[in-house]
Amino acid sequence: MGHSILNDKDRAAVLNNLNSTGVFVTCGRKTPNVMVTHTGALGKLWGRNVFMLPVKSGKYSYRIISESKSFALNVPVSRDMRSEIALCDSISGFKCNKFETLGLHPKRAKSIDAYILGECGLIVEYNVIAAIPPKAVNTLADGLVIDETSHTLFVGEIVDCYRLN
Repeated sequence: MGHSILNDKDRAAVLNNLNSTGVFVTCGRKTPNVMVTHTGALGKLWGRNVFMLPVKSGKYSYRIISESKSFALNVPVSRDMRSEIALCDSISGFKCNKFETLGLHPKRAKSIDAYILGECGLIVEYNVIAAIPPKAVNTLADGLVIDETSHTLFVGEIVDCYRLN
């Protein structure tokens, strides 16, 4: 049975992978996709446990997350997946089925309408509760340029967290 709060071990796994090799993000059911993120914010916002996922508007996953309003973090904790992460980072879901190209095995997510990766040991599922477009960001830092090519921040509230055997 999953839970909707990250325990210390799972939080550390997400953050360690984010800050090193990256984390797979899966989204969609009818047209599923997998991407990699090396950035994001994990914590509490508006009294909810959230992950803020930055995605550029030109990405295949952007369209899927915008429509499905959900995504899952797939954290490789049981095996080394650096080569799959590097390859995933370099190919487009517009041009190929990334699951097949990467030799990954999608499984149905438990609580969202999407797939997860059977190879990853830790799964965190999110429903999107807000999308913050680049034009909504008021830049206060000198030299920080945000334009229409910048990332939208999808704010996902955790709905399930579990480990795969």
